[in-house]
Formats: sequence, structure tokens, C-alpha cells
Amino acid sequence: MRLPKSIAGLRHRVRAGAVFLSVLLLSLGLAMAPAQPQSQPPSSLSDTDRADLLKQQAQLFQQMLQKPSDLDIAFKYADVSARLGDNEAAVTALERMLLFNPNLPRVDLELGALYFRMGSFQISRDYFNKAAAANPPSDVQAKINEYLGQIQKVSGGSQFSGFIFFGAQYQSDANVSPGSPNITSPTTGIALSLANDFVKGADLNYFATGSALYSYDLETQSHDSIDVTGTVFGNHYFHFGRLDLALGELTAGPRFNFSDPGLGAQTATTRPYLILNEVGLGGNQYFYTYGVGQELTGTWADNLVLSSRFEFRQKHFSNATDRPVSTGQNGNDKLVSLIGSKGITDNSALTLEFDFLDQSTLSPTLSNRTYSASGNYRISYDDPTDTFHFPWQTTFSLARTWSLYEASDPFFASTRDDRRWRIGLAENFQLTERLTLTLQIQRDIVSSNQSLFAYTSNSVLLGPQIRF
Repeated sequence: MRLPKSIAGLRHRVRAGAVFLSVLLLSLGLAMAPAQPQSQPPSSLSDTDRADLLKQQAQLFQQMLQKPSDLDIAFKYADVSARLGDNEAAVTALERMLLFNPNLPRVDLELGALYFRMGSFQISRDYFNKAAAANPPSDVQAKINEYLGQIQKVSGGSQFSGFIFFGAQYQSDANVSPGSPNITSPTTGIALSLANDFVKGADLNYFATGSALYSYDLETQSHDSIDVTGTVFGNHYFHFGRLDLALGELTAGPRFNFSDPGLGAQTATTRPYLILNEVGLGGNQYFYTYGVGQELTGTWADNLVLSSRFEFRQKHFSNATDRPVSTGQNGNDKLVSLIGSKGITDNSALTLEFDFLDQSTLSPTLSNRTYSASGNYRISYDDPTDTFHFPWQTTFSLARTWSLYEASDPFFASTRDDRRWRIGLAENFQLTERLTLTLQIQRDIVSSNQSLFAYTSNSVLLGPQIRF
């Protein structure tokens, strides 16, 4: 017995929704990565590392008092101070070095970076210009240009940054379908046979995505701003063209910054925003949403960052020839996310996230509540080939998701209950200040009490990211 068209269409829409959520998370995840100069202070220090550095700082300070003209000691003291986040001490040591020898481009470069971190952009620009006048190597000049560009954006009262990412992806189960065409209801015993397009199939797609942030400084003492973000994504499959996806999303709202907000936090930001997006599937309009969101982020000592997000989206679907009842998915989404990030060493960090998504639709069988827990461990290190002289980054990720549906499916005569494991490994090979080659390997394992929705898929993604 062939699968009824209504069930095939339902399954098609659910699969397309899974693809949409995956690529949207990919786009937003890349967009959230900071687009700033590469010479940044360390992400974290353990209590042991901090104690060791404080001991070194005290010893080097005493050595400077005994040998005030020894530039090597002064530079080591400045380096240790900067690693501790004591930028003022580092600046004092470096500027003292220039009193003994004013022609030290490396010191000028480090002073420019330190003043940049402290927000003294005019002084920072002066030191960078001085370092550039000494005809430094091309990689040093590129770093100087990056900082000067950032200073120009900040000084101009607004900032514009973003990325473009494109490439190809192979998926062993591109249409996220079961491996067997034979489906049997465990309750009624009725057996159905899936059409070939709804059975597991490998495919290759090429994609392009991009995201941009425009931030307008409101010129308040706390540098509050109006932030506008835009994200676009498009892909094309060689075989499963009905899953070709195109989306665009826009958010806009003010961002308010607070120093010493309480509860032990050093800084905090909050951002209410409006949401608008449009999604196409298989060359036709799929749905559009509008809604509101709220972000809250706080930073604590030892580089602990905690954030939360709430979003409400009203969704409106459109029917198409191959999905004639898509409007049954009309409804709303309510999303709550809690995220925590903590540095483990001075070159690595662990991020944990919990998400709750409540999807309410006109069709009770599609309404569901999804719980997700995920974590990733990110580590940066020097280029082992010593070819490009920029750091590489490896990220290990693991996620577990539970999806509980509201009403029984008419064919399976049971309420759907899905479980998913997602295991991933991503490698970023930084080639220049703005260009990174990304390789991502991922495995998805989905189990369900309804065999129609169980599948396993392996994927490999490769492409360059260009930041601006």
C-alpha cells in the first residue's frame, strides 16, 4: 500500500522544517562569532594560572626596579600584565621602554592594541600609525590596518560588520528519511510503502549565507546603541530540489549597557528587538514570521558569561502543489534559551546551552514541545604548519534533543515522541585576517516511536568565510 498523499505531504513539511532549523542555527551561530581584530586578550585564566602570573608579575616588577634599562625584563612584565588583564600596568611598562629607545615598532604595536582594548582610540591610532611608519612585515601591517579600520568604525558613531560564508555540503541522508520504504503502524498493523523520494538518499548541495550587524551609537555615557541584524541563506540540492531553501531575517532594537549591575556581574547588556523573516522552499514561498525577542547577557570575573534569550514568532505558511495543506502549520513559536560560557584555559572555552521551544500549530499532531541540551568545547592554537601564521580553532560539540508532540497521529494512532543525538567536529583554518576555511563533520541520530520520523545522517561541510 502506497503512503497517502496527505501523510507524504505532512512528512515532507516536517523534514523541510528540520532542514530549515538546521541551516538557520548554522547561519545565526556563525553570525554571533565576534568580528574583531585577532589580537585579543586571553579568554580566561584558571585560579592556578592567575596565581602563577601574579607571582611572575611581582618578581618581574622587582627585577625592573633593579635593572630599569633592561628592555627584555620590561617587555616580559608588560606581557604578563596584559595576560592578567592589567592593561594599565602593561602600558606603563611599555611606555617606559620607549623612554630608553623610542624606535621600537613592536612596542608601538602592543601599545596600540592595549589602548584599543581600554577604549582610548585616539591614542591607539597614534601608536598604530607610528608602528606603520617603520615599514613592518606584511602580516604586522595587516594587523595594524585591521585595528585602524575598527577604530574608524567606532569613531564614526556607528559600526558595520559581518561575514559571507559559502561552500558545499554532502549528506548521507539529505532528505532526512528512514532507510526502508516499508512503514508499519505499531497500533493498527497497517503496512505502507514510501515513494522513492521519501526514502533515505544521499545528496550534495552548495550553499551561501551571510550576516551583517549595523550598530548606531546613541552617544550615551554607557555607549547604548540601536542594533540592526540581517541574515540570509540559500542552498541548492543536485537531486532533492524540493528541499532547496532560501531565507532572510531581520531584527532591530536598542541595546542598553550597564556597568556593575549587581549580583557580582561586572557588566550586563539587554536588547529588546523586533523580528521579521521570509522563507522559501523548493522555489515557492514556504512561510513568513514576525515577532519580538529579548536578550540579556552578563559577564562575571574569570571570563564567565551568562545569557538568556526569549523569542515569540507568529508563523504564516503558504500551500504549494507538493504540500497542499501547509497552512495547517500556522501558529506561533515560543523559544527560551539559557547559555553559559566559561574559559577553561587561556586558549579554550566551554559553552553549555539549554533551549525550550513550544510550537503551537492549527494541526494538533504538529504542535510540540522540544527540549534541547548542548555543549561545545573550543580550543585555539598556533598553526602547526607555520604557513599562515594565524591561529587555528577546533570545536567539539554534542547535543541531545527531546520532542514531545501534543496529539496522536491518525495513521500511527499514537502521540509522536522523538529523540535526537547530534555529534559534531568543526575546524577553522585561518588563512588571513579576514579569511577562514571551515570544515565541519556532523552525525545526526534520530529515534522515534513512529518509524516514519527516524533516521541517521552523516554530513561534511567545507567552505570559506570572509569577514568584513
